[in-house]
Amino acid sequence: MKKWYAASPASIVFVIGCSFLAGTLTFAQSSSAVIEIDPSRTFQTMTGWEVSAHLWEGNKDSNRFDDSWRPLQDEIFDRLINEMGVNRIRIEIRSGAENPVNYWAQFQNGEISYKDLESHYYEKINDNDDPHVINPSGFQFAELDFEIENILLPMLERLQANGEKLYINLCYVDFRWGELQGTLKHAKDRDEYAELIFAAFKHMKDKYGLTPDALEVILEPDNTNTWRGREIGRGAVAAVKRLNAAGYFPDVIAPSTSYTRNAAPYFDKMIRVKGMKDILTTLSYHRYDNWKSNSLLPGIASRVRKRHIRSAMLELVFGGVDELYHDLVDGQVSAWQQWAIATNRGKKNGYYYTADLSDPEHPVLRMTPKARRLAQYFHFVRMGAVRIGAITDSAFAGPVAFKNPDGSHIVIVRTTQATDLVIKGMPSGRYGVRATTDKAGKKEYEPVSITPGASLTFPMPDKGVITFYQLAE
Repeated sequence: MKKWYAASPASIVFVIGCSFLAGTLTFAQSSSAVIEIDPSRTFQTMTGWEVSAHLWEGNKDSNRFDDSWRPLQDEIFDRLINEMGVNRIRIEIRSGAENPVNYWAQFQNGEISYKDLESHYYEKINDNDDPHVINPSGFQFAELDFEIENILLPMLERLQANGEKLYINLCYVDFRWGELQGTLKHAKDRDEYAELIFAAFKHMKDKYGLTPDALEVILEPDNTNTWRGREIGRGAVAAVKRLNAAGYFPDVIAPSTSYTRNAAPYFDKMIRVKGMKDILTTLSYHRYDNWKSNSLLPGIASRVRKRHIRSAMLELVFGGVDELYHDLVDGQVSAWQQWAIATNRGKKNGYYYTADLSDPEHPVLRMTPKARRLAQYFHFVRMGAVRIGAITDSAFAGPVAFKNPDGSHIVIVRTTQATDLVIKGMPSGRYGVRATTDKAGKKEYEPVSITPGASLTFPMPDKGVITFYQLAE
């Protein structure tokens, strides 16, 4: 009997057919995966594939500022935009930006070590006693400027050249780590929090002509001393009120808990704060519960449907296509992030690229293995794409499908073994085909044509991800 699966193939371990031979129950593995596309069924609209604005400027191993990425800067951003497909950035404003001392400048100039800088990250010292009057010398935006000038603007330039938009997410960070927490608590004084956020927005507008598309209220509040659901709601409402008065109307993203299991409890408390339900646009979470998160995703999807808002999974350093599939289908996320851009320290988890600097005259930039598979989604599914119906009868295939803003259709299938894909319901047209598999790596196939009402049969040679992307006529 046929069974239709909507879960990730990695979460299903049973073979799908059975028969009786000589009185013995045996299982027969299907040699094909039938996938049905239904463009009439629509789900979330995508708001981008995100990256945090980090290279390897903060070198923990050497305990210093490190600009050895500069010879690779153009290649990094060319590939991040045009190969990987990233179109959304998280830039961070640390709570310690409200401080009379510019520690980032000292760090970048080699006057203090990385550990010295890190100790001041969340050292909050009030600029003055009036949260409605900004003392410019009491706010330090040098680190934010570094992220904008060296990361954001190069990304923006390349996306604009492609006729696309960069979604800018300004994210406030106030971790409990570090002995120096300062004398101010933004979580307990909503007007002081609103002042810092407004000061950052004003600074970006005045210096660069940039306005963030979103305010991510607090990064991982379950990793802070004082931010809980009520504080998130109160801070967000105060910040948005002040921003709106100055002509800024960002999306509001929260609660961004480190564990998926904390997202719903934090959300349920913050949404009860007066005014919060009127401004919240995105229920966000990180999934450091990893696979334990999967059972919680329908609850998140239910909340966003009820409130007519979006969901987003905005950090998992070891995340890959299996987690992405669950988040898209079960959590119905509109945005997704692994973490940072690139590293030179041999690490692969959390980065889209690694740099080999063993020969300084000929540095080599490589896409990480997980990023190669994520690019099968990121590169082809663009901002504004709408997810459409896609189901399968196979335990070995996990399909998703989208319609891009330009009208082109995308079908992506994650497989856990070699299998023949039989895809029905694909809109007619000519499709490019790209696969990334464990054995062969990335491979581009000859385009295929679909006539009205016809199905497509295509052999997937190995475990991996395959993308069918509709070409312009």
